Amino acid sequence: MIRKAIIFDMDGVIINSEPLYELADIDFLSRRGITYNRESIANILLGKSLWDTTQILKDIHSIAESTQQLMEERLNLIEELYQSSLTYITGFLEIHQYLVEREIKTCIATASHNHLLDVANKKLGLANIFGQDIFKISDVGDKSKPDPAIFLYAADKLKTPPEECCVIEDSPNGIMAAKNAGMYCIGITTSRTSEDLNLADFVVSSHNEIIQLFKQSESETV
Repeated sequence: MIRKAIIFDMDGVIINSEPLYELADIDFLSRRGITYNRESIANILLGKSLWDTTQILKDIHSIAESTQQLMEERLNLIEELYQSSLTYITGFLEIHQYLVEREIKTCIATASHNHLLDVANKKLGLANIFGQDIFKISDVGDKSKPDPAIFLYAADKLKTPPEECCVIEDSPNGIMAAKNAGMYCIGITTSRTSEDLNLADFVVSSHNEIIQLFKQSESETV
């Protein structure tokens, strides 16, 4: 099951941004007298670009302002929370070190807004871990997941066939994108339940559990 390249989604897989997005959207909607309903909206939003999710919120709640204006407001709210509260997901640094020691290629493939990616990089030092191998949907014409474009782009940049890549994702849209790209996918329940991630090839609750899966895979191939 272990592959030649591991492609990490960023939000909810590497960084704890998903709860921060929700806090920002609770504030964003409450300013307009609207209650944020996690169960009805979260699966729709996860894995999509900031523009797309803003358009979805605008349409669902019939908000009058322009999508650009609304996106900039959400961007500011999220950035404030990034600056105060952004951290790595527990276990990510350990699994990445595990992969580095085995000379397995790694990268980020994210739908995150470029500005928020820059903020996350400055806050946590993502480039110190991944170097230039941080790929974003602006590299592929802003095609949001479940479109497989970002994952196929990442595989091409890593010079690894899609079938030799394993994607780690926390969202239904991301898992669909990975499967649409012809890649193995591990779902991690940092943001959604295992039922929400049932299209993944395997579902885990932590990065440590993924390490155990990889170790098992290694022992089976010896």
